[in-house]
Amino acid sequence: MTASFNPGRLLTAVVVLASAVLIGLGTWQAQKIGPKTKLINSIEQGLSADPMVLPVHMDDPEAMAFRRMTFEGEALDRSPVRLFGTNLAGQPGYYLYKPVVREFGRVVLVNFGWVPMDAKRLPQLPVGKVSLSGVLVPSATAGSFTPPNSPETDTWFTADVFELATHFGLGSKDFYHVRFFKDHVADTGSLPLGGQVRVNIPNDHLEYMLTWYGIAAALVGVYIVFGRKKALEQA
Repeated sequence: MTASFNPGRLLTAVVVLASAVLIGLGTWQAQKIGPKTKLINSIEQGLSADPMVLPVHMDDPEAMAFRRMTFEGEALDRSPVRLFGTNLAGQPGYYLYKPVVREFGRVVLVNFGWVPMDAKRLPQLPVGKVSLSGVLVPSATAGSFTPPNSPETDTWFTADVFELATHFGLGSKDFYHVRFFKDHVADTGSLPLGGQVRVNIPNDHLEYMLTWYGIAAALVGVYIVFGRKKALEQA
């Protein structure tokens, strides 16, 4: 009887190993779909929910991220940090960060809003008692190509709350380990432009899963065609 399929042992071993790796990668992506979807839904619900009063203590600040909050405090008479960034429309400029102390002493690092890069002077930020509404946002992490902050030269690229706190002379237990993005409540076009909360959490694990599974299926298909062709040539 003439063999109808003869791909060879070495090729078979390579295909089996490669297929196992590809299927494993696809399964890994599939397992991420549910948790990422749950996270995005939680963020959307938090942003659309009625605001709550900022808790005095937060054991898990990350769990409270992207929740709408309100609080009262005293805006310190300090020069704001100008942190380079684009607004939601993609225009370059600066975000203004300044500490606000709550009545029990804990400091909130508040993003008061965005100003364009060509602004001739910074807008006057509030000093003294304030009542703020906005959104809690996690501390930022520098990307691979993001320049480091240089507080000495007042050059900021990453809103790392720990670096900001150090710059303002705060101890690790003196401040909330999250940021607060103030809402934009003034007339349209006034500065600083608040409410610039950017939520960029891609959920493309389904596409990656299908890609890895598709490559695995294509590899097996080529392997079968090659094995049959080789068997015919040897007949």
